[in-house]
Amino acid sequence: MDFGCGNIEDCGKYILNKKDFYLGFDIHKESLEYAKKKYRTKKVNFTEKIPNKKFDIIIISEVLEHLHKPEEVLFELKDKLRKDGLILGSIPNGYGLTEIEKFVIHKFFIYDFLKFLYSFFKKEKVKNKHIPFNHDSGHVQFFTLLRFKKMINKCNLKIHEIRNGTLMGADISGSTLLKFEFTKKINTKIADFIPHFMSATWIFKLIKDD
Repeated sequence: MDFGCGNIEDCGKYILNKKDFYLGFDIHKESLEYAKKKYRTKKVNFTEKIPNKKFDIIIISEVLEHLHKPEEVLFELKDKLRKDGLILGSIPNGYGLTEIEKFVIHKFFIYDFLKFLYSFFKKEKVKNKHIPFNHDSGHVQFFTLLRFKKMINKCNLKIHEIRNGTLMGADISGSTLLKFEFTKKINTKIADFIPHFMSATWIFKLIKDD
């Protein structure tokens, strides 16, 4: 199950295969409708309600920071895991370069200004290119690694592995500097050699601790 799958363009589509069953869960109807039309098959489905069943793997990528009560969600997801199941996911460093970039560009309306310039100078609009996204769900949690580990312990889960994800990458840098494959690789490669507190994102693997 991909919890908080959205339109699945950023994460989910990369784990689809012909062998495993995939269930995407989200509360944003427009994103789910888009994903259903583009990706639904006999083994790929989407839902707005978590089913009463167990899963081998639960994905929770870039979701916890959007939740007002992430501990309650983790407790619920833990109960949906099979005995040897895994929770795989990622969260942004609440005080890393990504969050700093987000704060600056939104605080000073830089992002809105650039969007206006783009729409003003763009001569032709490309039809049917709109991909729905839940823009109304912003970050309400700003994790440090210590706080994240305490939350995991509180939820009776155990961190099996945690590693750095990227050095940076928010709205502007992601659509300019990091839009190329070679810069994406550099961004992730650098993260392998820096301390955890400098990483913009953390990738984790969780298992049951009971």
